[in-house]
Amino acid sequence: MYALLMIVVISLLARGGLLLFKKRNLLDKPGNDLKNTRKPVPTLQGVFVYLITFVVLAMFYPDFFSSSLIQGFLAGGSLIVVVELFAELEYMGKLQRKIPPRLRFVVHMGAARLALRMSGISDYEFILFEQVFILPNRLLYVAFSFRAVFVINAVNWIDGIYSQGNGILTIGFFTIFALIQWVVLRHYTEFTNLETLLLVKQLALMLAAISLVYTVIEYKPLGLIRDVGTMFLAFGLAYLSVVGWTKIGTIIVALSLVIFDAIWVIWYRVRILKKSPMKGDYTHIHHRLLGLGWSRSEVRAFVWIFSLVMMVLMLMQGANRLHKLIIFSMMALLFFGVNTYLFLHKKVPCGLKEKKE
Repeated sequence: MYALLMIVVISLLARGGLLLFKKRNLLDKPGNDLKNTRKPVPTLQGVFVYLITFVVLAMFYPDFFSSSLIQGFLAGGSLIVVVELFAELEYMGKLQRKIPPRLRFVVHMGAARLALRMSGISDYEFILFEQVFILPNRLLYVAFSFRAVFVINAVNWIDGIYSQGNGILTIGFFTIFALIQWVVLRHYTEFTNLETLLLVKQLALMLAAISLVYTVIEYKPLGLIRDVGTMFLAFGLAYLSVVGWTKIGTIIVALSLVIFDAIWVIWYRVRILKKSPMKGDYTHIHHRLLGLGWSRSEVRAFVWIFSLVMMVLMLMQGANRLHKLIIFSMMALLFFGVNTYLFLHKKVPCGLKEKKE
């Protein structure tokens, strides 16, 4: 009931954002890109994703604002929202000055570093092959900054079909909630950070609810959150997967399709296309599947169902790290093997031919 009430509140606030931007005529301009022919819809709804996060926190979890973990998330997320808002306004023709991609990258890195510094986490422990390792602060900040930027771009890159990215974010946040609720709290009895664990669990549930509501909104679409909302939520996913508990690292397996695709695209652009990995094109997994004749609905269903299946498999393994590693390795071999066979050996077109604007 608590989660349902939160979804109702988020839905009402989101509807208010749609109506406000529609009244102000802040609409997108559908082009001939990969968009279906349709009427313009309220854009930049990511602004309301950001604002709704504050409102829902104030309504349901007011005590969270005093937590250094929440302060770190909001501070880092705010930097990302600001720079992406300026980039989107320039894209819409509201600003004349272009935001350089390098500046966005630097801000994203800085946001991750700021968030982790404010969180108060130090000497981060992680487990690898049953051995406990401690990552010093300096290395932790660098590792997390690159991880955050990777997750932000991986989710943003897969958001080429309406609501596909939001659906992935919903699964990701729910995976964090489920891992804590049904794996960590059930299989372990001693905690040095139980308060943090419970906070992360509730915040993950809240962000899952926000992502779910906007998955529905973008499905038709009724509105678009653009990079402002997608990157803010993706940053939250990267942040919670680190600050909550070392076992949350298994979210990598649950969202392996997104991660594998990002790795493939970066490799393909650099090695085959001989260009910068940050230069956009139509070689992402949804483009490759569309090029093979799949419909948008089929692609979206495949990405979501695959991620859901991986999430369930991870939960079924409980605390068994070896089984999770085996599943992850097998899926990696399958993914890269199929892509190599189709697009390198059989020379099937890797994506679509449309030019990226």
